[in-house]
Amino acid sequence: MGRIMRHKSTWMMTLIAMLVTGSLAWAGDHDRVRSLLEQGEILSLSEIMQQNSKKFSGKVLEVELEEKDGLIVYDMEFLGENGVVMEMQIDARTGRVISVEED
Repeated sequence: MGRIMRHKSTWMMTLIAMLVTGSLAWAGDHDRVRSLLEQGEILSLSEIMQQNSKKFSGKVLEVELEEKDGLIVYDMEFLGENGVVMEMQIDARTGRVISVEED
């Protein structure tokens, strides 16, 4: 139980830090991201994290929202519990994991 709570606390602290620093942005266009969220075009980062929390563990280092090959994706970089930096791309509309690889 303690590990689960610690894991959730790490995610929440990371999300708060990203929101405060504004590091989740689409080429600096906060209005576009807000509009996409409000219109239901993309899932929020917290929804994405909740859907995919069992697929990986570790500490989030960076998250970017980008358009790649016609898809809007969350490009996440995280430090796995094994010490390896990983990169995960997730479809922002569906939450589907597109790819996971070592960075």
